Amino acid sequence: MFVLAVLCVALISSLLAGGRLRYVKNFRLKALSLGVGAFAVQLLIFTSRGESLLGALLPWVYVLSLLMLLAFLLLNWGVFGVPILLIGLMLNMLVISANAGRMPASVGALTGAGGVEEADQLRLHGAAANCDLRSDFTRLNMLGDNIVIRLGQSAQHAASVI
Repeated sequence: MFVLAVLCVALISSLLAGGRLRYVKNFRLKALSLGVGAFAVQLLIFTSRGESLLGALLPWVYVLSLLMLLAFLLLNWGVFGVPILLIGLMLNMLVISANAGRMPASVGALTGAGGVEEADQLRLHGAAANCDLRSDFTRLNMLGDNIVIRLGQSAQHAASVI
């Protein structure tokens, strides 16, 4: 839901800044199905259904979806903004790989972002969806999900620094 809110804000902002929808027809992305597929996999992962369906495979499926995004971005290197997205993705992949396929997360950040149920799972079980409880045992905590981003009441998200 957060990603869709960000996309809507970006679209509205670009239109208000003088952008035109007709320019989209000139915007060509290579291997778009790879990017959309990775997005769809992550939508599944970030739901309670995804966790129950995938179980112990969830971290590996998560890493696979990140590799799909990496391939998509590398294929579209020349598109404006992609190098910046690629840096952020690579930093996320670094921390997730260092933590066996899970992102270290702060209970406070998840609670602040409205993810009370996920924060409770994290507190009780040490893991929830794609996250591990941030602790002295998790690596690269400074790159974990520690920041609360709010785009109104319904669009809140705990995010990493990058």
